Amino acid sequence: MRLQGKTAIVTGAASGIGNATVRKFLEEGAKVFATDVNGAALEEMVREFPSLESLPGDISRTENVEAIVRAAVEKWGRLDILVNSAGITARNVGPDASLEERWDKVMEVNVKGSMLMAHAAVQAMRKSGGGVIVNLSSVMGFTGYPTALAFSDGFNPYPSSKGAICQLTRDMGVRFAAEGIRVNAVAPGFVHTSLTANVTQNPEILATLNGLHPAGRMGTAEEVANVIAFLASDEASFVNGAVWMVDGGYSAQ
Repeated sequence: MRLQGKTAIVTGAASGIGNATVRKFLEEGAKVFATDVNGAALEEMVREFPSLESLPGDISRTENVEAIVRAAVEKWGRLDILVNSAGITARNVGPDASLEERWDKVMEVNVKGSMLMAHAAVQAMRKSGGGVIVNLSSVMGFTGYPTALAFSDGFNPYPSSKGAICQLTRDMGVRFAAEGIRVNAVAPGFVHTSLTANVTQNPEILATLNGLHPAGRMGTAEEVANVIAFLASDEASFVNGAVWMVDGGYSAQ
């Protein structure tokens, strides 16, 4: 119960790492406000966890972000934790999307959305004396994209968006430390989620991705959520401005 009494917002909560994080936080005693663009999936989560608060919304839009943070604060009177888990890959934009459309959409959700959520959360955390933000980067924020998954034109916005998250995390960690607000990120390797399902269904690609990790396999959303829970807890009170690799040794090669 490391998060007993804490209040948290988790974006991208309806699937993947966000979903696993919501479940982990509830296990650890937190009060959780879940948000996602998929309103139907959020409703299913609330049916499973009646204590869960939720509000669907596109975090790349300021009005949605402000409504989400305001609703959480009105419900509990404070905000202690934000987990910026919402994100997309270029393949989620659509097979017919142009290069420019791919870049704009991925950057809009992954980078701008995380920044807007953090900006709104900081205002709330200041009023209650501090808090914690955990961003979702990726091993792709440090390494080149695997050739087996590369686009034919060679320009994939996902690694650049995740590299930006690393720098956003460091910059915010330095800027807000004196106000009692810690900002860290996790950088997972390839993890079995809905984002990777469209490529891991191919046995050859799955074998390639498993082989890229010294651990010999891809990770799970639960393994990443475990690290997020630690970073959000008081046990990580002197961890700030850091990016934690959760990649089975991928980046160590």
